Amino acid sequence: MQNIRTWTRSPLARIARMVLGSQRVAMVIGKTVHLSGTSREDFLADAEWVAHEQVHLRQYREHGLLPFLWKYLVESARVGYYYNKYEVEAREEARRVVLANPDHVLVPLPRHARRP
Repeated sequence: MQNIRTWTRSPLARIARMVLGSQRVAMVIGKTVHLSGTSREDFLADAEWVAHEQVHLRQYREHGLLPFLWKYLVESARVGYYYNKYEVEAREEARRVVLANPDHVLVPLPRHARRP
């Protein structure tokens, strides 16, 4: 987990945080997890959150930077953030990580990630 490239206080993540009305945001662009409202240490300490973002890192590797950004934005425009198939896949993987570790403590989802 420690080899994940992060950018703390990312201006892009800060914009996303404001748009989403969230206290903290992690978002992947290319090979980097952009963070706002959280530290690298707090992000890496949350196995569920890391698993979610690792799915997005894989999605970027599989599709390529611009093709994935385009597909993600089109999907979000079509069905919304919560039902975006790339977000659904990331949430499902994060849930598998949580269920595999009985000691993991679930934290409430941020408002933007909850079912509308």
